[in-house]
Amino acid sequence: NEEQLESWRPFILCISEDSFERKSGFDMTRWIAYRFGFGTYIHFISGYLNETTKKKSEEVRRRLIKFAQGVQSRVYLDTIISPSFTSAIAQGVQLPGVSGKGNNMILFEYAYDQPNRLQQMLANHKILKAAELDICILRSTLRGFGFHQEIHLWITSTDYENANLIILLGYVISGHPEWKKGKIKVFTVYQDEDREQKEQRLLTLIKSGRIPISPNNVEFIRQNEGEDFRKAIQENSKDADLTILGFNDDDIESHQETFFEGFDQVGNVMFVNANKELNLE
Repeated sequence: NEEQLESWRPFILCISEDSFERKSGFDMTRWIAYRFGFGTYIHFISGYLNETTKKKSEEVRRRLIKFAQGVQSRVYLDTIISPSFTSAIAQGVQLPGVSGKGNNMILFEYAYDQPNRLQQMLANHKILKAAELDICILRSTLRGFGFHQEIHLWITSTDYENANLIILLGYVISGHPEWKKGKIKVFTVYQDEDREQKEQRLLTLIKSGRIPISPNNVEFIRQNEGEDFRKAIQENSKDADLTILGFNDDDIESHQETFFEGFDQVGNVMFVNANKELNLE
């Protein structure tokens, strides 16, 4: 239902200092912004504003624009010079955004072998919560987005506040022409006693969002109590081109960056945290 998706419009902000090492953050920004939203992609330059950094920022901006030529996108490109990543985020989240309404989603990207980048992002979790943003953290691997064919969405037991956002993001990304061969698979992890309830809830979610995921593409995965859900993800999503799953504040407080580890068999993974549960009814 286009109207429901119209009412949820992603105004997405991405701040990165790795724009020229990897395109995955920029690509994800333009895929999410493609049909219903708008993106702002900012290259972060560490330092204080002076003649040298100003010159560097102009050069970077020219490079960014050149690098985005030839791909149609609803993404505004800019640079930010700031003494630290934290101050860049604090400035970035206050930008009015192209809609004038401000941004409602922020995306960070890091390479699987850059734990320091992940720590940097997690250190700013409280600022992002205060700014009331949906948070997406993209973990890039050498496989990139593979053949743009399979998007796997995982809805784990603690994840109902993120479920709608996970499903919408899967739908929006797969709507981009570069994913036109793509199909979405939804996995949900259950323990014996709650299978029926899980099944109902998930199918209702998919129907109420009127999102074109066939119930045949929904898989229920049984898990023993205390078993790590990552094992199921590693087994079932090792050939996926993008895997999306949720995280919540508690995961960050209790586990910090270890929550994002243990996905060695899987390609690119996007972890999402909804600011509040999206209502698709």
